Amino acid sequence: MNRKLIFTLSLIVIGLCGLFLFSGSLVHDSVVIADVDTIVTNLDRYQDRELRIRGFVKPGSIIRTSNQASFIIEHNGKELPVFFNGQTQLPDTFSDSAAVRADGHIDNGQLVSSR
Repeated sequence: MNRKLIFTLSLIVIGLCGLFLFSGSLVHDSVVIADVDTIVTNLDRYQDRELRIRGFVKPGSIIRTSNQASFIIEHNGKELPVFFNGQTQLPDTFSDSAAVRADGHIDNGQLVSSR
């Protein structure tokens, strides 16, 4: 084979490998974006996934301790307890019945949220 062909094929293979590695398929799984009722219905399915959950703060469920908080997020009659670990600040709009999005993972039946 001539050198130009080998060089071109090598570049194509290296480019495809780089595309595969940087596309995220080996780096991490995608984030699951869903409402609380969807997650609670199939909790085991989402056990090891990074989640972005939407719902509303259940009135009277907020318990704050320094920069951390525990509360219940609800939607369509389904509820999920949330522990916010305080790595970021809670938004100013965080209050009873507020629309909320919590990012984190399921641990022992609750969402451990970092933001």
